[in-house]
Amino acid sequence: MSPDIICIGEPLLEFNQQPDGRYLPGHGGDTSNCAIAAARQGASVGYFTLVGNDSFGRSFTELWQQEGVDTALIKTSEHAPTGVYFVTHGKDGHEFSYFREGSAASTMKPEDIPVAALKTVKVLHVSGISQAISHTAADAIFAAIDVVKSVVALSPMIVIYV
Repeated sequence: MSPDIICIGEPLLEFNQQPDGRYLPGHGGDTSNCAIAAARQGASVGYFTLVGNDSFGRSFTELWQQEGVDTALIKTSEHAPTGVYFVTHGKDGHEFSYFREGSAASTMKPEDIPVAALKTVKVLHVSGISQAISHTAADAIFAAIDVVKSVVALSPMIVIYV
C-alpha cells in the first residue's frame, strides 16, 4: 500500500563545524526533514529521491527506515554521489558550502518519478530547492505535480514551499 504522504527532494549529508574545529556529521535536506517529522507524528509517509551508492546514501536509507519513513521509492545511482554540505560559523552566522552539483538527486528526471504511488497519494510535498538543483530535477517535480493533479477523484493536496 502506498503512503498517504510522499515527499520528493534532495537529501544532503551535513558536516557541521564544532567549536573545536571538528565537523559533526548529520542528515539534512528540507524534504527529508519533512518526511521524518511527519513519520514521527504517526503519518504514513514515503520519500522519493535518488541517493548515491555510497556510505552517505546508505546512511540516509537507514535513517529513514529507523524513523518509519517508507523507503520503497528510493532509487540508488551507480554514477552519482549523495550530496553534501558543510556548515561553518563566522562572525555573521552560519555559512553554507554545498557540494550538490552532479549529486544523485540532481540527476532526477521525469521518468524516475513513482507514478503509481503518486496516483494514490493524499499529500505531495516538494520544495523550491528541489526544483532549483537542476533542470531535470525541476522537470521531475513538475511531472510529479501533474500526476497528482490528474487524480481529481482523490482530491490530493500539493504542498510546495520555498
